Amino acid sequence: MNNLIKINASLLTLFLIIAGLISYRINTEKLPVMNNTAGIEMPVIMYHSVLKDTNLSGKYVITPAQLDDDLKHIENLGYTTVSMDTVISYVKNGTPIPEKPILLTFDDGCYNNYIYALEIIEAHNAHAVFCVVGEYTDQYTQSDVANLTYGYMRWQDINELIKNPHAEVANHSYGFHSHSNGRNGSKRNSGEDSNEYREIFRKDTEKAQNCFISNTGFAPYIYAYPFGAYSPESFDILKEMGFEATLSCNEGINVLTNNSECLYLLKRYNRPSGISSADFFAKIEAAE
Repeated sequence: MNNLIKINASLLTLFLIIAGLISYRINTEKLPVMNNTAGIEMPVIMYHSVLKDTNLSGKYVITPAQLDDDLKHIENLGYTTVSMDTVISYVKNGTPIPEKPILLTFDDGCYNNYIYALEIIEAHNAHAVFCVVGEYTDQYTQSDVANLTYGYMRWQDINELIKNPHAEVANHSYGFHSHSNGRNGSKRNSGEDSNEYREIFRKDTEKAQNCFISNTGFAPYIYAYPFGAYSPESFDILKEMGFEATLSCNEGINVLTNNSECLYLLKRYNRPSGISSADFFAKIEAAE
């Protein structure tokens, strides 16, 4: 009888060990990583200036009312705005992400984004990436001009953005957001030596990063190509510098997988005025 009890006890112990190992495996498996090998679709919207004066509305200017309507429409369609940090964590670590994610971005660092757009983003408990041009921010910090129509955010405004849980800040170059220097954004010029271009691109990016660090203590890990213009030589440089995602101006739906390459040259849909929220997002839904 005692031997039978000992045998049963041993079997019970063995069963518990096996059950424990199975339970441990189930609990520690990163199922989201396994699931995202098939990919999850994510549109990215590209906004620019947000102004109340409808006379100024156009390809790169919408009204606060239009932005508010966009966010309402996004919610009604079942999308959830996500931060870039959430996207990166999903791709690299399998961290859960909403079933229908959508990323909102605002290019150039317009002051009206800080006054109008941020308030609307907060009201909808949404998230957005604000892409800042270092040269513009330096200029308007020095002049201390806060103009909704033509002004850009100052470093004190950027500091507030960084603290805001609804906002992220991206490097939109230091001085490439201009056609006056004969260059198309950050793209390599025709006939320009590859090594010379690499040095020019690295110096501009480092200058912007250093401005961020010296004025805010923060170094962006997102890079938005000015005018969406880029050259392949820039890819490795940005990765070496620690950038985990880049934004293009090419239109299309992004597919997020567990391959971190999907985070680079993310496609975006420019949001112009003159089209309703319903029609604008119908175009995007049709592409999915």
